[in-house]
Amino acid sequence: MATLTVNRTVAAPAELVFDILTDHRGYARITPLRSSTLEREGEPAPNGVGAIRDLRLAGPPIREEVTAFERPTRFSYKMLSGAPIRTYDATVDLAADGQWTRVTWKVDSTPSIPVPDGAWVAIIRLVITQLLNGIAKESERRARAGG
Repeated sequence: MATLTVNRTVAAPAELVFDILTDHRGYARITPLRSSTLEREGEPAPNGVGAIRDLRLAGPPIREEVTAFERPTRFSYKMLSGAPIRTYDATVDLAADGQWTRVTWKVDSTPSIPVPDGAWVAIIRLVITQLLNGIAKESERRARAGG
């Protein structure tokens, strides 16, 4: 199993960062993804527990299911299909610090193909960093604009 953690401080309130992080349909507008759709809505609707999102960059869609939705502090999901993985579980914790938010994105993953842990972690870190960069940029843009 490969484990990695990506940390980032975002100049926006935690509620705003959480809402952008969990706006599954909005990912394609703020990240390198070509499309991002909901296959199934969750509880609370539409983005909460049980939601299944389809994310497309290249190749087959990556399907992920929301497993925790605790606004504005925690969001978790697991990958269902679309990448060479045996297991993939991620938790994003948000901690408010005034008008800043500390984001901690932790991933535990086991590939289904023979890949050295270091290479696997580097690939996942690149993907998570790109997603988090888009989320941070949009959160900060909206915070400057007043929400």
